[in-house]
Amino acid sequence: MTENTSTENKKKNKIILIVTGYLILYGVFELMAKLTGDTTLPRNALLITVCVLVAAVVAELVFFKSKFSELVKVLGLGKPGTKAIIASLVITLSLFLCYPLITLKTGYKFIIPDNWLMLAIGVFALHGIAEEVLYRGFLFRRLREGRSFWNAAWIAVILFSAAHIPILINQGLLVGGMAVLLAVVSSIPFSYLYEKGNNTIWAPAIVHAAIDTVIPILAAGQMDEKATMAVTLWMAASMVIPYISFLILRKKR
Repeated sequence: MTENTSTENKKKNKIILIVTGYLILYGVFELMAKLTGDTTLPRNALLITVCVLVAAVVAELVFFKSKFSELVKVLGLGKPGTKAIIASLVITLSLFLCYPLITLKTGYKFIIPDNWLMLAIGVFALHGIAEEVLYRGFLFRRLREGRSFWNAAWIAVILFSAAHIPILINQGLLVGGMAVLLAVVSSIPFSYLYEKGNNTIWAPAIVHAAIDTVIPILAAGQMDEKATMAVTLWMAASMVIPYISFLILRKKR
């Protein structure tokens, strides 16, 4: 009886540490986003990313007593699995092919900004590295310890989707609702790519950044009825296409 109670207390304490660490990392992300203002600016995106990485390091050292020499591996920044990277590139290409198809459907013309390369670096840093360290490298990995993939993934989904509720408030029911739904649906394949990629963030980071390339592209144009329909279709495609990872990376019997 005493051993069972001790085990349950350890599990509860660990959950508290995980949620606390997650809230700290998420708080740093949101605070820096507000302080810097425009997160589409590459310098701001890089600054936020650095702050999130520092917060993740501190959380691992303080809460979980991780060794400093193992932090690169612990946070998912190590060497990725080749097959997972290939899967992420296939998904990314499939997503990018949706841009011209959406234009044909809606008539909305996506405008590529002149400084697209620097913007792409900023998107990959912020939405690829920073968010994936937060949601996969820290949150999902810690939840996965002692749990099945699906149990850990669904717990992470709850916390992950809750973080996107402010989008619902700021951008309205249609676009904001789609953004929250996208967060819920895409979290599963992102976690799958993370795990199949040797517990590294790189494969989901590529896909995550690819999905969020729409942010600076839309910012370069005007938000009208066509733009709203275009972004809605893009989000719909982004909910479905990442699940290709389950077909590519599944084990053959």
